[in-house]
Amino acid sequence: MILISKIINKIKSLGKPASIVYPLIIIISIPLLLIINTFWNLRTFNRDVNFLIRHQAVSTADTLKPAISRSIANQEDLTALLFSSVEANSEILGITVFSESGSKLNVVSTTESSSNLEDLKKSGLNHLALGFNQPFAGLTYDPNIGKNIWNVSIPLEGIEGEGNYLLFIKLKTDTVEEILGRTSKDSYIILAILTLVTLALLINHFIFYKKAERTRELEELDRLKDEFISMAAHELRAPVTALVGYLEMLSGEISPSEKEKIKDDLEILNVLIGDLNNLINDLLDVSRIEQGRLKVEIVETNINEIVGNVIKLLIPSAAQKGLVINFTPIDLPLIKSDPNRIRQVVTNLVSNSAKYTLKGQIDIAVSLKDKFIEVMIKDTGIGIPGDEIPNLFTKFHRIKDKQTNEVRGTGLGLWITKQIVELLGGKISVESIYGTGTKFTFSLPINT
Repeated sequence: MILISKIINKIKSLGKPASIVYPLIIIISIPLLLIINTFWNLRTFNRDVNFLIRHQAVSTADTLKPAISRSIANQEDLTALLFSSVEANSEILGITVFSESGSKLNVVSTTESSSNLEDLKKSGLNHLALGFNQPFAGLTYDPNIGKNIWNVSIPLEGIEGEGNYLLFIKLKTDTVEEILGRTSKDSYIILAILTLVTLALLINHFIFYKKAERTRELEELDRLKDEFISMAAHELRAPVTALVGYLEMLSGEISPSEKEKIKDDLEILNVLIGDLNNLINDLLDVSRIEQGRLKVEIVETNINEIVGNVIKLLIPSAAQKGLVINFTPIDLPLIKSDPNRIRQVVTNLVSNSAKYTLKGQIDIAVSLKDKFIEVMIKDTGIGIPGDEIPNLFTKFHRIKDKQTNEVRGTGLGLWITKQIVELLGGKISVESIYGTGTKFTFSLPINT
């Protein structure tokens, strides 16, 4: 029940909203920050441009101030000065000199048409400039030219005469707007590119994140599956052991004459119990291997002795099928390995050959190659199709054709064999010609 509840909780956790909300926040916030940064930079640039324009107007006023001071008494000279200044600087649209009389402004001289003078007098910039005694600038729309212009009002100090004087300058924004427009366009293009790249990277990251999350979930489910298999195998072992005991007890209580009648049935039961016991052992080995709990005990090991003992055990079943097992031992050094695991490997491979060999023989040979001992098991069986070989050592893989339908097995033996060989520091390979036979070869280091 605990295992089932774990699986249910894990499945429920697959829909956790946090895994979706977090990437969405990232996807939205980064482009948003880029947009804010771009507009902030443009705003800062625009502010700096305003400062430069005001500074330009003040510089123009400082340049004109001495000349205005000299010409203030002669309106014609002052007007000529203002017109020449406008002509000399293409950025200047118009210049007007005001004098303050009480709370009113009087036009001393101007390059503007008379229709614009009343609007100029009412400009709030003039009152601010006189009130704070410092330059003020403002951006306004001029309907006469259909464009935005800069109005700059600058107090003129130190000019002899009655009251205070004020210089009002109109400046074009064409150059500034062109620069600002070009800068804005470039900024928006860069922003769009960065946003697209960021979105692409984040989407890519989101995809990989979901795949990684899915992988973790599958690994967790796989772990729970292994725990379930291990638990189920352990739980099955007890009743199988009891079944074997009851079968032996039953055989002992039956009279010889009755036992002869059910001899075939008893043999079938023994075979089925043996298959079930092998399945349980395979499941336990799979669980131990995948959880890294398969133990090996390294001792000095005699390969010839192990192979010979395995053959003695398998000769009776092979003889029933009319198969011959050939093995000629040679002088080999002892190796440092696990004899029980090597016995399991040899048993799996020879049993596998016996299963899939309908007639003929199984040849087993050992040899010494460099610092490895090589064991070869070759049969005259049905062989393996070429497209099946790449998957031969995977879990639960079985060759399916007319000749193998009746062969019993779990598809775990060769996978377990490969894992054990590699755990002992060796390698395993297979060569096969379909319809002719198969050769398995595994090698183990002399010193593990």
